[in-house]
Amino acid sequence: MSTAVYTPLPNGASNRPELHGSFDSIRIAPPSVEEDAPGGGDPAEDDDGADGAKPPSISDEGLRKEIGLLSASSIIVGQVVGSGIFSTPASVALLCGTPSMALILWALSGVFSLGGALASAELGTMFPQNGGMIRYLAHSYRHPRALVATVMAYSVTFFCRPAAIAANVAIFAQYFFFAAGRQEFIESKDYLLRGIGAVTMTAMMALNIVSVRWSLRMLNFFALVKMATLAVVSISGFLLMVGAIERSSGTNWSRGFHGTRVDAQSFASAMTRLFWSWEGWSNVGYVVGEVRNVKRNLPLSLGLAMTTLGVMYVLANVAYFSVIPLEDIDNGTLLAAQFMDKLFGKTVGQVILPICIGLSILGVVMSELFGGGRLMYTAGKTGFIPYGAVLGEIHPRFGTPVYAMVIIWALSLIFLFAPPPGRAFDLLVDLVQEGMWYFYALTAFGVILLRRRLPTYPLRRYRSSLILAFMFGALSLALGVLQFYPPATVPGKKDPGVPYYLAPMLGVIFMALCAIPWYLRMWRYVNKTGIQLLAWIDDEEQHVLRMNSTADADPVS
Repeated sequence: MSTAVYTPLPNGASNRPELHGSFDSIRIAPPSVEEDAPGGGDPAEDDDGADGAKPPSISDEGLRKEIGLLSASSIIVGQVVGSGIFSTPASVALLCGTPSMALILWALSGVFSLGGALASAELGTMFPQNGGMIRYLAHSYRHPRALVATVMAYSVTFFCRPAAIAANVAIFAQYFFFAAGRQEFIESKDYLLRGIGAVTMTAMMALNIVSVRWSLRMLNFFALVKMATLAVVSISGFLLMVGAIERSSGTNWSRGFHGTRVDAQSFASAMTRLFWSWEGWSNVGYVVGEVRNVKRNLPLSLGLAMTTLGVMYVLANVAYFSVIPLEDIDNGTLLAAQFMDKLFGKTVGQVILPICIGLSILGVVMSELFGGGRLMYTAGKTGFIPYGAVLGEIHPRFGTPVYAMVIIWALSLIFLFAPPPGRAFDLLVDLVQEGMWYFYALTAFGVILLRRRLPTYPLRRYRSSLILAFMFGALSLALGVLQFYPPATVPGKKDPGVPYYLAPMLGVIFMALCAIPWYLRMWRYVNKTGIQLLAWIDDEEQHVLRMNSTADADPVS
C-alpha cells in the first residue's frame, strides 16, 4: 500500500505531504500564489493551449497547462449536452401539464444550475489543482478525517464515472444505425452495440493518454457539433417566437397555464429530469490544475457556457412546442426528431439529427474519460486511495496520468459488459445519478462554510452568489431525498419493471459501504503507521496564507 509521510522541514523549506509507494514518490505541491496574484500570470496564457503555438506551462502537479477558455468551455458543453435536450422537454411538458409552466421551470433550473456552477468556480480559484469536488469537499468538511471527500472519491471513481461512461458508450451507435435505417441492430444486437462502444472508448482513451492537445481539439469538435445542432433548433425557436416562421395551429401557447399540474409528484419528477439535463458542469473542476489563467478562465468558461446553454435550451423548448401540439407528442420518438420532421423534412429528422446526437453522446464520453482519469489521479495522489505513487504518476513524454486513466478505462469495460441486457443495464443507467445530488449539495454549502472559515483567503479571486449557491444546494439535497418519493407517471413511457426506490436505495447503500475503506484507510492504517494522510489539506491552505503574508511584508520583491 502507498503511504503519505508528512515531515516538518527546516525553516524556509516547503512543508507539504509526500506520498510514497512501492516504486516512486509523489509530492503534493500547494497552488502557486504568484500565478493568481493580481497582475500575475502571463497574458499569453489566456490563449487556448489546444490551438496556440506557445508551449504550455507546467502546473505545480507536473501537468501541462493546455486548457484555455475555449477548451474549458468545450469540456463543460461536452459533459452537459448529451441527448437530454433532444428528448427530455417532452416528458417535462407532460409532467407539468402545459408547455408554459415547463418553460418557466427550464429557466429556473438553469438559473439555479448556474448558481451551482459559479459556486464551483469560486472553489476552483481557491484550490486550483486537479480533483474538483474531491478537493473542495476535503477542505470544506475536514472532520471526521475527510469522511465526505473519501466517500465521494470512492463513489465517483469506482462507480459513478465508469458506469456513466459505460452507459453512454453503449448507446451512441444506436443513433448511427437508426440514421442508416438499420433498426434491427438496435433491437436485437445489444452486445454488438457494446462491442462497438468498447472499441470506440478504447480509441478515445488512447488519444487521451498520448496527447492532451489532440484530446482537447476532439472535445472542441464535439462541442461545435452540439452547439451547431442546438443552434438550428434554438434559432428556429426565435424565428417562430417573432413570427418569421409560421407557427402550428396547436393550442400550446394559447392555453397559457390552464391544465398545469400542481401535485408534488409531478413537480419532483419534472425537476429531477431538468436538473439532470444541466448536470456535467462540474467536469471542468476535475481538470482545473491544467487550466491556463484559472482566475479568469474558470469563472468565465462556466458563466459563458451555462448562460449560452440556458438561452439555447429555452429557445429550443419554444421551438418544439410552437410546432408540435402537446397532444401529438410521441414519447417513443425523440421530440427533436418530431420537430425536425415537421419543419425540415424526414431527411433532417431521421438521418442528420440522429448522427448529430450520436456525435453529441460521443462528446460526453470523451469529456468523461478526460475528467475521469484526473479524478482517479487526484484520489490516489491525495491519499484517499492506496497506491498513490502509481496513480499519481505523470508520463514523462505524454504529460498525462497514464495509470489512473487505464484504471478508469478498465472499470468502464467491466460496467459495459458485466450487466445482462434489459432491466439490469437500465438499472445501471439509473444508478449513475444516484448519490451525486448529495455531493453537489455539500459542495455548494461548502462555499458558505469556507467564506466563514477562510474569509480573506488570497486565492479567492472570484466570489459567487451565496444566495444562489444555497438555493442550488437546497434543491440538490431535496432532489436526492425525492428519489425515494413515488414518481409521477408520464403518458407513453414504459414501466421500468423495477421498484422506483431500488436505484436510490442502492445508491445510498453503496455510499454507506464506502465508509469501510474510509475506516480502513483513514483510521486503522493511519493509527497503525502514524502517517498523516490528510496533512496536505491544512498544508495547502497554510502555504497560500504564508506566501501571501511574505508578499505583504516584502512588497519590493
